[in-house]
Amino acid sequence: MKYKSIIWDWNGTIINDTPVALEATNSLLQRFGYPIISLEYYRENIDTPIVRFYSKIFDLSKHDVKMIDDEWGLLYDRLSDKIELNAGVKDMLRSFADSRLDQIILSAFKTIEITKYAHRFSIEHYFKDILGTENIVMESKTVRGRRYMQEHGFVPEKTLYIGDTVHDYETARNLDIDCILFSGGQQSPKLLKQCGAPVCDTFDDIAHQLSG
Repeated sequence: MKYKSIIWDWNGTIINDTPVALEATNSLLQRFGYPIISLEYYRENIDTPIVRFYSKIFDLSKHDVKMIDDEWGLLYDRLSDKIELNAGVKDMLRSFADSRLDQIILSAFKTIEITKYAHRFSIEHYFKDILGTENIVMESKTVRGRRYMQEHGFVPEKTLYIGDTVHDYETARNLDIDCILFSGGQQSPKLLKQCGAPVCDTFDDIAHQLSG
């Protein structure tokens, strides 16, 4: 394999948290008197930064974005026992580690939360660094990713981004690196296929794509 460095997205890519994210969102919508949304709607509309998604389902003239984000986080955490790793991802992490690839996480999720779940699933040792965020107002993935690549000598031609959203593809493109998209995560396959990057339904499919 030509790659020496792997940049991973977190939510929906490494962990299967889309059902929990939807349940937390619907609980908050019900609390404030809004109609709940379907899984299909969620996967067609989830976006980064998350305020873009909130603006579609909440009246942000009535609700503070930070309040929504904080309350959503509490609901998500209460449901966290339902979250698991995506099937096959741990084997891929181990395989990359055995091949001495540098692996990092680049995410819009909070660093402290990623670290907590990575420890829970016993995968923290696979990652050289976790580039999450500290709050909802943060630098873009592109800015954080580019700075990290420059500081740690990641060669664009030898770096692969694995994600599950159109935003992940756009980030990879902005970083001038290759991208593979996983269709079992946050966004629908229909949206992902519009990007033009390889779209894989399973991590076995990703392994096959990389071995081809």
